[in-house]
Amino acid sequence: MKTRPYLKRLIWIICALILTIPLFLLQYRHDNKYNYNSIYGNHGILDLSSAAASQPITILAYGWEYYSQQLLSPGEFEGRKPSYLYLGQYGGFEGNSSCLFPHGCATYRLNILLPQEVREYALELPEIYSSSRIWINGRLVSDLGNVSSENIYPSIRTGIVTFQASGNAELVVQAADHSHYYSGMVYPPAFGTPQAVSDLIFFRFLRTCIMVISSCTIGIMYLTIGLKTGTERKQMVLFALICHLFSIHIMYPLFHLFGAGYWSYHLEDVSFYLFLLAVTALHCNLCGINGKSRMAVLISSSLVSLISLLVPALFLKHQLNYMLAYSIFLDCYKLILFGWLIITALFNKKRGEPMTGPLLASLCAIALSLMFQTTAPVFEPVRFGWPVENASFLFVLSLAGGLWFNTVNAYAGRAALTENIRLMKKQFLLQEENYQVITGNFEEIRRMRHDLRHHLNTIIELAGQKQYDEMELYIRGCKDNTEQASMPTLCENHAASAVLNYYIKIARQKGVPMELKVSLPPELKLESWNLGILFGNLLENAIDAAEMLPKEKRIVKVYSKISKGNLLLTVKNTWNGVFSSYEDQITSTKHEGKGIGLASVRELVEQNGGQFYLNPGGEEFEVSIVLWKQI
Repeated sequence: MKTRPYLKRLIWIICALILTIPLFLLQYRHDNKYNYNSIYGNHGILDLSSAAASQPITILAYGWEYYSQQLLSPGEFEGRKPSYLYLGQYGGFEGNSSCLFPHGCATYRLNILLPQEVREYALELPEIYSSSRIWINGRLVSDLGNVSSENIYPSIRTGIVTFQASGNAELVVQAADHSHYYSGMVYPPAFGTPQAVSDLIFFRFLRTCIMVISSCTIGIMYLTIGLKTGTERKQMVLFALICHLFSIHIMYPLFHLFGAGYWSYHLEDVSFYLFLLAVTALHCNLCGINGKSRMAVLISSSLVSLISLLVPALFLKHQLNYMLAYSIFLDCYKLILFGWLIITALFNKKRGEPMTGPLLASLCAIALSLMFQTTAPVFEPVRFGWPVENASFLFVLSLAGGLWFNTVNAYAGRAALTENIRLMKKQFLLQEENYQVITGNFEEIRRMRHDLRHHLNTIIELAGQKQYDEMELYIRGCKDNTEQASMPTLCENHAASAVLNYYIKIARQKGVPMELKVSLPPELKLESWNLGILFGNLLENAIDAAEMLPKEKRIVKVYSKISKGNLLLTVKNTWNGVFSSYEDQITSTKHEGKGIGLASVRELVEQNGGQFYLNPGGEEFEVSIVLWKQI
């Protein structure tokens, strides 16, 4: 029994890994800018003259002419010798430069061969670090910042530009950068029909908005619940923090769409590593990692978050070696975190809540996405975002599922609690009625004892006078006078007797005969109010079900005894045979949803380690329970 929760969590984790790996591989193959097209550029030329109609969108990743540390305008390329690269091959302007200096300037050029008829095309304007100018067929279509000055404030903005062309489209991009750890044209733009390019950009925008709004909403809900309740407050606040850090991290496309400054990149990086720190803390909670191990992991993740804040702002100005070392350091951290998350999740045997399995599984998906994103040779998503973003959003959705699961359980528990309180109040009334009857009996006994002396004297006198007929009449009168309408004791257990007496009256009022074979001792391990809940729920349901039949078919049978120290209870009743069930629960005929009474009985029996049996037969509906070792 102790290994069962562990096995369930292990199944969740293994299923997450099995499903996540193919999804990442599919995305790498079919949603990767570097694998997206069947036609690639080569030596500065991309031939779409025969494929433009059948290929509405093309990613311009390959075949760019590259002029390192040169700012060339259209018409100035004669006699210049370029190198060729794919976008993203370098993180800066080091290219073929002998000094490997990551800053400065460069010019990119690509000639696209198009059909001869005039058509309208669109070009996505990606993020170009840090100032840029773009020409299409000699026409300046974008001018951000000042590429010829080191002092101008950088300007980065994404967008789209449309133009008409036939036969050929020459794209010329000038870029200059003197401060960012990326430089120049890093991200491949999309080219194609205006409809296709605008749909692509809108899809990305819509996807980002959905993820941001969903994460913020879930975070606010968890934060509100955490602040309003005293139980599990730290856990709820941690959930909220994870959601909000994730939403801040994935907002970067919105910031870049409106031309935000460098602060947005720092915010993107810092929020991501703070998100990983919060994920690490939650993973420790779920796996029960405490003490020095927990402290070491959290301190390490905190240091990485601090480094992501300080190093790009202070130490990555001009040295390429520092940039490469920083990049290698972060990759190593992600790979180590991947291994730690997977290993501790697989070998964790801590007993947890029902949602621990799905949460650990989604955390392992995040770990796998870190490994994939770090080790993938060349990858940039076209539509569906980075693997870490997708896996993290899956985790946020699992948090939403946990919130929904807890809300449903809380609602069901509240309904069951309300029903139990109603039955407890009824039981208290029964106990009070029983007490009043017993008290009345005591008073009657005291009166009878007081009058007994007079009765005995009268009987002796009549006997002495040999008036036997009168004596017999007198004795009969005393007998009739002493008969009382007291509540009968149906068994030695007062709680069970009181509940049975109450429902016998209810059954008589409704015309439902009852057969009782109940033999219970005065004391049981089960508390009196819980015993009352068992009898009360089962008898109330049985009487109500039997009442729906014709009078000649109504019957309720109750059997209860102690056998080898175990409490056995069976309630049978005739019924109409009509019922419906959902997830092994009988639905109520009195209201929508599952029956609260039977659910309450089942839960109480399972909490006390017993067994619950339900047998909706043809003519009789039978409920049996066994509670072990009750005496």
